[in-house]
Amino acid sequence: MFKEVLYREIFLVPVICGLLIQGIKLILQCVAERKFKLDVVTQADGMPNLHSAVFSSLSMSIGMKYGFSSILFSVVAAYSAIIIHDTMRLKGEKVKQTNVLNRIISSNESYQDITEDGELRTLRFKPLDVLSGTVLGIIGAYCFL
Repeated sequence: MFKEVLYREIFLVPVICGLLIQGIKLILQCVAERKFKLDVVTQADGMPNLHSAVFSSLSMSIGMKYGFSSILFSVVAAYSAIIIHDTMRLKGEKVKQTNVLNRIISSNESYQDITEDGELRTLRFKPLDVLSGTVLGIIGAYCFL
């Protein structure tokens, strides 16, 4: 059963695209900051965005395999659009929450040991990050399928 699921290209394309996106993210981060930071691989935010890459590659794979006018593609594309939209909306809410928590941390010295800098990190889902993840996911699905 597990072998059948693992060897289906519809399952493997988003997984491979996700792994490649995280590799690209690691390379871009290392070049930008001029130091190796392996923890970037475990983060979904940043350039390119993991959520948008995985779900756009899934939608593209299903569209190419079953047709872009199929009901399956319509359902997956609708879910993918909702997930990508929610990724963008998540940023605004996380920034608000992080700002409130940072004010609490900075006003009380007993909370200073929560993070190294005394401030929490904000998730960075920017429109360009999400767009680049979407484009790379579509290109990856086209190349792998």
